[in-house]
Amino acid sequence: MIDNTSARKILPVFAQYGFKKTSMEDIARAAGLSRQSIYNRFGSKDAVFEWAVATFITDMLQDVTDILNSAGADPLVLLAKVYDVWVGSQFPLWCGTSHGAEIMDLSIVVANRSSLDLEGGFAKVVSRFLLDRSLASAPATADNKAFVLSLASKGLLSEAKSAEVFSREMMRVISTTVG
Repeated sequence: MIDNTSARKILPVFAQYGFKKTSMEDIARAAGLSRQSIYNRFGSKDAVFEWAVATFITDMLQDVTDILNSAGADPLVLLAKVYDVWVGSQFPLWCGTSHGAEIMDLSIVVANRSSLDLEGGFAKVVSRFLLDRSLASAPATADNKAFVLSLASKGLLSEAKSAEVFSREMMRVISTTVG
């Protein structure tokens, strides 16, 4: 049976081989299933990729929401954890593989074509958190801070040399922007 954890196993295969060179056999091996099971469930490599991206994003957004709903924790630390999940934890996938940038670009295209509101959903969650924790004085201010944090995280993804560097520098951005 293919489940949500399979998406986290399948995307690295695409990042390793590139979309064109990834075979249904590679996908089946990563998911721990037969190639026939993958074909029966999805019908094509494109459909597998679209499902994996949608599932991956949906799961990450749920993880982010769970973190931000943590009671009593330092809000700046929670924001840092959120950006580690949303961007930093993806560092090895996007930056540590030969085809990671290609797969990240394709993932963005898939997300934009689908009903997923990748950036909008994430920005709303962060903006709401900033308001709820009194880290922004008004909805527009919260939206602007969430926007700046999002842009900074993308810049750090392309500039940082490791996930650790990303985390450290993102904490600097959060402290400067929000704290």
